[in-house]
Amino acid sequence: MKTNIINKDCLESIDYIKPNSVDLFFADPPYFTTGIDWDNQWKNNTEYYDWCKVWIQNMHTQLKDTGSAYVCCQWPHSGQYQVMLQDAGFIIQNRITWKKDKGRGSNSNWKQMHEDIWFVTKSKKYTFNINDVKEEKEVIAPYRDEEGNPKDWWFDEEGNKVRLTHPGNLWERVSIPFWSSHEVKSYAKSKKSPNNIYDKHSTQKPKDLVAKCIIASSNSGDIVVDYFGGSGTTAVACKETDREYILFEMNSTYCDIIKTRLQNEDPSEYTKKYSFKVTATVR
Repeated sequence: MKTNIINKDCLESIDYIKPNSVDLFFADPPYFTTGIDWDNQWKNNTEYYDWCKVWIQNMHTQLKDTGSAYVCCQWPHSGQYQVMLQDAGFIIQNRITWKKDKGRGSNSNWKQMHEDIWFVTKSKKYTFNINDVKEEKEVIAPYRDEEGNPKDWWFDEEGNKVRLTHPGNLWERVSIPFWSSHEVKSYAKSKKSPNNIYDKHSTQKPKDLVAKCIIASSNSGDIVVDYFGGSGTTAVACKETDREYILFEMNSTYCDIIKTRLQNEDPSEYTKKYSFKVTATVR
């Protein structure tokens, strides 16, 4: 398995990744919307967009013709991301809305409750494993066949009538906060893990969210690249789903966190237990 964790700026990826060699990108770049140092390193939007255009173009070059990419962002820059991705040659397949209910809100504005994730491809031929990401949904009007048996639905473990449904682009089941979850306890200081030496990553994505993209848009053994490694969620999700991965991360401490998570999180315990995975079968 390719398990490269590269302590470099993602703009140096051209020295490590060949053109047309990556099956999937998951990109969670700095948003340039917060006061965090690494998220606030540009003087203005023009500088930020110029920087984005470089790594987006590199991503397009390194992606296979049959590959896909997911790019996370917040609404102030979402429209410009669509333009930059299209200008680089990507085909916009969808804009996913991730419901992110966090914070206390504002007395003078609507509470921010979502982030955007652009789903793009390099061509019209790409991987999308729909059957691996279908979701169980409660049946409102359950049909029965002529013999009175359930038709395309069943009872789940709680006795609800459910069926499989195609997933939409509004993701409400992957939520935060998740700071007390195993994926944080595996490396960060908390009440339940006081002996850990690292602080919590300030912008960590839930593993369910990353894994959903990986499972839908790649296959076992495929190469997944993350330009912004952070706490290593992409690496852990790849390990659990039998994908190869290459992560770029400028911060050496975060590189140590990634290695710690890979050692501590047991894939045999968590594989196929994502919130979106189908656990029941039609009977």
